[in-house]
Amino acid sequence: MRKRQALVYFIIILLLPAVVFAQEGGKRPKIGLTLSGGGAKGLAHIGILQAIDSAGLKVDYVTGTSMGSIIGALYAMGYSGDAIEKMAHEMDWDNLFSNQPVLTDISYEEKREYNKYLIEIPFEYGKPKLASGVIAGEQLWLELARLCWPVNGEKDFSKFNIPFKCIATDVTTGDIVTLDTGDIVTAIRASMAIPSVFTAIKIGDKKLVDGGVVRNFPVITAKEMGADLVIGSNVSGGLRKADQLVTPLDIIYQLGFYKDADDFKQAKKVTDIYIQHHLDNYSAASFGSVDSLLELGKEKGAEMYPVFKRMADSLNALYPPETPFHKNRLPFTPDIELVDIKVTGLLHSDVGFFLGRLGLVKDGCYTPNDIKEAVLNVFGTRFYKMITYQLEPKGDGKSEMDISVEENPLTYVKFALQYNSFTNASAIVNITQRNFIVPNSRAFVSLAIGENPRILAEYFKYLGPKRNFGFGLGAYFEDNALTLYKDFKRQMEYHLKYLNGDIHFQYTLNRMMAVGVGNRYELLNISPRYESEEVLKGNGNQMNSYLYFGINSLDRKIFPRRGVDLQLESGWVYRQQEGYRLYKNGVEVSPGDYNYSFNDYQRAIMQMKYNIPFNRNGTLQVQLGGGANFNHRQGPINAFLLGGLNNVIRNQLPIVGIREGEITTSSAATFQLSYQYELMRNTYAIPRAGVALYDFLGDVSAKYKYMSGYGVTGGYSSFLGPIEASLMYCDQDGRLRMYVNIGFNF
Repeated sequence: MRKRQALVYFIIILLLPAVVFAQEGGKRPKIGLTLSGGGAKGLAHIGILQAIDSAGLKVDYVTGTSMGSIIGALYAMGYSGDAIEKMAHEMDWDNLFSNQPVLTDISYEEKREYNKYLIEIPFEYGKPKLASGVIAGEQLWLELARLCWPVNGEKDFSKFNIPFKCIATDVTTGDIVTLDTGDIVTAIRASMAIPSVFTAIKIGDKKLVDGGVVRNFPVITAKEMGADLVIGSNVSGGLRKADQLVTPLDIIYQLGFYKDADDFKQAKKVTDIYIQHHLDNYSAASFGSVDSLLELGKEKGAEMYPVFKRMADSLNALYPPETPFHKNRLPFTPDIELVDIKVTGLLHSDVGFFLGRLGLVKDGCYTPNDIKEAVLNVFGTRFYKMITYQLEPKGDGKSEMDISVEENPLTYVKFALQYNSFTNASAIVNITQRNFIVPNSRAFVSLAIGENPRILAEYFKYLGPKRNFGFGLGAYFEDNALTLYKDFKRQMEYHLKYLNGDIHFQYTLNRMMAVGVGNRYELLNISPRYESEEVLKGNGNQMNSYLYFGINSLDRKIFPRRGVDLQLESGWVYRQQEGYRLYKNGVEVSPGDYNYSFNDYQRAIMQMKYNIPFNRNGTLQVQLGGGANFNHRQGPINAFLLGGLNNVIRNQLPIVGIREGEITTSSAATFQLSYQYELMRNTYAIPRAGVALYDFLGDVSAKYKYMSGYGVTGGYSSFLGPIEASLMYCDQDGRLRMYVNIGFNF
């Protein structure tokens, strides 16, 4: 096969001068470039662009379908093949083709609850509206808008650096639709709107989907534009065999090729230089193989380079170019000044809220990144499913911004399952309601049904001209079986119940960071599960006024690769109304005689996880924790509980090596190092080592002031959430411990 291809290319090289001389009027023949659709496999086109650039071959027309429309449009605007390759390496393809926003795009106040449920059912007007599973593609749209900024305001694609057309399908009639005017981002999105995967795109009175359904290889379109010679790069292998249809995307592409097959036969006949990429080991969804696909594209480009070089040299000799060839042809694009901002599509939220979160102002000058970040600042509130915009030029570098909005349903009912070695199994139910009582608010109630029940309720109202202030109300209840230890040996088992009511004010600095002040009314109950030599039981309540500061820049919720999660709270505990009783051998004694006191005290608690990408598959995680109750003499009441790998109980400081609560103390500092290595997709091995210092303030548990532990975790990122099994070892008692966690913690 390769010998046959080499012969064809040789004949083309020999015949090229004859084709050139045959041009009427001595005009330089026009070169067309066609890039087929093919999903992830379309990345191989980039190697052909790099070979064309290296050969110095000037292309006069570009056509593309689906992924070929993205790459072709960027090349037509003026990006070089090398620049497009760099973009391909930098893009988060999983995020771009996901139905869920990446965690960094979510507002700070929404991060904790975001994407932690197995099932989410939206309700509209009291009736369930089952999700279609179709991807709206906000991240993809915004990224395309940023990349297409150099042709911002240009509605005629023939005026790009290279005239461009892409293909879509009219979903109503099944007809071919050639897109060559309008908004380039919308056109590209229409060309790649794979049916049942991406939402259809409305342009004028038509609803459009992927052009691959009818014309996946638009060589005929390039000929219609005026191309005399067409270079066609095809990454599609035609209809696939049954054992090659692995993913839903593969099946969708297969269905599309049935109607395209006849068009492809005609297109191939009129292709002057036909380039077939052999990518049978890859599918339309192989975005995890970007490097391999780019490398294969480069190999094919190197194979084609002599042909392109011969064409370029022959054309340049016969038709000397007026200007030298340049790989990078992007026009200079200044910042734009917004003269007006219009928003359409709002039903439940108001313009003031939207524009306040947007943060853009009339007569302000902005870059493409400024506009992208502004839109994400609104999108991150989770009020909106899709936000798109167009910039209408008004002359002198000024533009009007027209924003179209599709809102999310106001009500969601969510479900999840969770298990860990401390709280055991739970079924979790959540009801979230936006615009509850007043506009621009979010309320939810979550209930964990199990042996150790939990309830969390929260109400948050956006305030301020930029909606970056917030007023919050909350309530939380947990009921835990807590074992107290002495020298790492079980001493007593308790039921520990905790209930609070909370009010706080928050200022959000950005999507990653917030500060606030609040006050909690707290009730505690401790009761023994059986009688023992020494028993503490009873109830108490207290006030807790506090300041807090938080950062969450994690890139994902499960097994993050980069980012910081920092939570810091410092406050004053006062007005304690204690009703605790201490019994020795069944006889009540005074708590004060045994060094218990319930005076006011200051407290502070901090936890931080810092994830540092170490290499392609590895992430180093540095975990710090600290807690201090100053002037605290209350035994286990309000104490810090050391141990465990995940936060599952109030006042917990996780540390590898011991279970939750094996150390109870009024002061502690922890340090832990973990190395998260991805063995294969979504499967991880995580060794850990940690140390803790404690009891350096007060005296709760006196014998050990230091502990060290080690562990290894096997983890899997699943639709349930993380699935983790850990084996841990503690130096101080020489025992191994097992720990299991399935799903997101409450």
